[in-house]
Amino acid sequence: MYHESVLLQNIIGELALKNLGVYVDATLGGGGVSFEIIDSLEKGSVICLDVDIDAIDNFEKEIYKRYKVKVVNGKCKLKNINVYLYNKNFSELKEVLKDLNINYVTGIVYDLGVSSFQIDNSSKGFSYIKDSPLDMRMDKNLKVTARDLLNGLYEKELYELFKNYSEDPFSKSIARNIVLSRKIKKIEKSSELVEIIRKSVKGQAHLYHHVSRIFQALRIKVNNELGVLKDSLLQLPDILDIGGRVIFITFHSGEDRIVKQYFLSNSDKFLSLYKKPILPDQGEIEKNRRARSSKMRVYEKK
Repeated sequence: MYHESVLLQNIIGELALKNLGVYVDATLGGGGVSFEIIDSLEKGSVICLDVDIDAIDNFEKEIYKRYKVKVVNGKCKLKNINVYLYNKNFSELKEVLKDLNINYVTGIVYDLGVSSFQIDNSSKGFSYIKDSPLDMRMDKNLKVTARDLLNGLYEKELYELFKNYSEDPFSKSIARNIVLSRKIKKIEKSSELVEIIRKSVKGQAHLYHHVSRIFQALRIKVNNELGVLKDSLLQLPDILDIGGRVIFITFHSGEDRIVKQYFLSNSDKFLSLYKKPILPDQGEIEKNRRARSSKMRVYEKK
């Protein structure tokens, strides 16, 4: 697997798995959630989606490694479980179900954000730890990269991007220094952006808190993550079976706000199982640093 899935045992427990159920891993990533569902079911179906083709390819390899079963045309059978792989965005879930002739699903998991595999893959440019080209596209077919945004947006547009998606207090000075820097040389690599942020935060402690926020903001913008999430939410009343559950793991306040507001507005259709989000305990955070900013929300179709 690429990474240890955040709040994995909580996810499996809250899904309340039922044999013959149809479960969707809307963000396959390293496959931790999908494998746990597969291993916990006796019969049923698991649909796995990811816009990153590398995630799909490596999940196929991991399936063969574990079960000695080959995936053919995105399909295979493990024990009595049908597994379907789609190189699709979760905003296309309704189309995927139509393709499979499935009307309703029993449970859906959205583990939002970026996987450790993507962070570790230097060609994608998600990480500030390794110097890499500022790409940040999860889907290679997308036209605009982070590099394009940094070198093409006006100062005001950069400021609004960082303010809205990162909420970093130094958004204005970071935007200004990006514009000044690119007059001398185009910003191409993650190390160059880190250096600009370093100058912009004026020697503040916790430099990489600011760096992490700015990189996250660029990634969200490049991949239209908030727009895609909104589109997917609108499909849920039509595709989730009565009594079915949907789980969200969020890492960004904007994502969490969108999820919370959607279900507040649709309380006639969905029951919120918890008043407050489920948070990882200290033990999980120590084992998996990715968990530290995660929040989990669980809803059930009425």
